[in-house]
Amino acid sequence: MLLNTYAPPFKLVGGYFIAGIFFLALSVAAFFYADFEMMSALNTAGFLHIFFVGFVISIIIGALYQLTSVILEKPFFTVKGAIFNLTIFCISLLGMSYAMIFGEARILQISGVLLFCSLVFFGTTYILSFMDNEKKSFAAFALFVSAIFLIVGITLGFCLLMVLGGTLILDFEITLKFHIYFVFGFVFFVILGAASVLLPMFALAHDLKFTLSKASLLFYILSGILLAFNEMLAVFAVGVAALFFIAQAFYILKKRVRKAYDYWNVNIALSLLSLFAAVSFIIFGKLNLAVYFLVYGFLFAFIVAHLYKIAPFLIWYHYVAPFVGKAKVPLLDAMILKKVAYFGIAFNAASLVSYVFAVYLELKILVYLSLIFIAVSTALLLINMINIFKFTSFKG
Repeated sequence: MLLNTYAPPFKLVGGYFIAGIFFLALSVAAFFYADFEMMSALNTAGFLHIFFVGFVISIIIGALYQLTSVILEKPFFTVKGAIFNLTIFCISLLGMSYAMIFGEARILQISGVLLFCSLVFFGTTYILSFMDNEKKSFAAFALFVSAIFLIVGITLGFCLLMVLGGTLILDFEITLKFHIYFVFGFVFFVILGAASVLLPMFALAHDLKFTLSKASLLFYILSGILLAFNEMLAVFAVGVAALFFIAQAFYILKKRVRKAYDYWNVNIALSLLSLFAAVSFIIFGKLNLAVYFLVYGFLFAFIVAHLYKIAPFLIWYHYVAPFVGKAKVPLLDAMILKKVAYFGIAFNAASLVSYVFAVYLELKILVYLSLIFIAVSTALLLINMINIFKFTSFKG
């Protein structure tokens, strides 16, 4: 199974990757406006939208344009209008996040509607890609469920926007909880499905069973049912789902043929340990630590790990492969600045440790230090991505 199967235009995938890194950098500044004691506050929502929608979902959408066709072994439904949609996505998200943080109601309404339309466009083409699907696999099923969760999640988000605007009467808190549940479910199921393909591929692991991944999927769906009755039981079920995913990922890494540690599997290990820590912090009532480890530990490290694998391959395939046999071409590994990647991991880990001390010692200066560390890690990621993108001009 190759990542170049039914390859979409690289400018589309690369465009979402670039947008994702931009919003990642912006999230560090937006973090100062967030208040994790009031998760429903608009300023906190502004930070969360910049990170989750701007960084995480941007990278996921870019990857899905490529991976959906690989996993389903058929073309993505359509990529027509996708570049224009990316532009609307970025502009509307910037406007909505700004409005949330600084309390601009009019901008919030307009940009929120545009962002909803942009995500509906992608969500519709994404779910239509599963029409006439004959590929039966866990990865395909997980992605199909993620498509449903995305549509429901963004619809609930639009309902919240109308509630704020006074045009719809709904229980705001309940709608918000299910909006978070479905949007995070979209992210979780994409990770779950993609990991069942990418982790074995990059780790060179064979003869695998995905029982733990299936259990993880079932427990997350169960948590949604429980959310309607008991929030604590729902959180517990999500924690169990996360633990099953962690166990599955470590099982794959243990079965790997390539035993050497590199920037990919070290990032993966850091992300999985961060997810375990986030679950633990939730149990002990440390929501701020749980959010930080989920955001800048699990999601950040997991996505960076796969950016370092997927981006070089796609650029190599589109821009370097035509020169094979005609000139000396670089290996994929040579496209990565390894020391920069390892320093990025070190600063990421330092940020997580600093934030733990910041919370327990109640030292504001350590919060700033942890954010400086994550900003440096982000800058190092950007340096590496710029180096990778330089190969788009490869001439042999």
